[in-house]
Amino acid sequence: MAADVFASASGDCSVKLWDVRQPFSSLTIHAHAYEVLCCDWSKYNDAVLATGSVDKSVRLWDVRNPSQPLQVVPAHAYAVRRVKWSPWHANTLYSCSYDMSCAAWDTGAPQGAQLVRRWEAHSEFCVGLDASSLVDGLLATAGWDELVHVWHQSGDPRDG
Repeated sequence: MAADVFASASGDCSVKLWDVRQPFSSLTIHAHAYEVLCCDWSKYNDAVLATGSVDKSVRLWDVRNPSQPLQVVPAHAYAVRRVKWSPWHANTLYSCSYDMSCAAWDTGAPQGAQLVRRWEAHSEFCVGLDASSLVDGLLATAGWDELVHVWHQSGDPRDG
């Protein structure tokens, strides 16, 4: 996407694409049956967007053909609060949820997104997630338990 284009998640179950040069949204995707809590652009394919919703799923969208999702991932037991594409690997997507977990997904698997690993380090809702653009595999999550865990994806967040 162009530098002037961004996406927004909405409580009306949609994702909207915006061009800052225009006074209105350029595209509305009716993304989920329940409110959409988050979205993130793929770092390797600027036409692909991931969304997370109260419906507990992660969906992948091609904004050039948004009539149906590319993939629907039954990701968590509760609402998906944050999705984040890896800045290092084109097919790696992370998600965190009100089910207190963080997950890594391989979206390039032939049969659809596959769970690579799930971490359950928080004792309350996991509401924040980010992946380092400086260190491959370095993640951070934040929870309502007032904790931030920073760790490498090959390790346990409790180990730091």
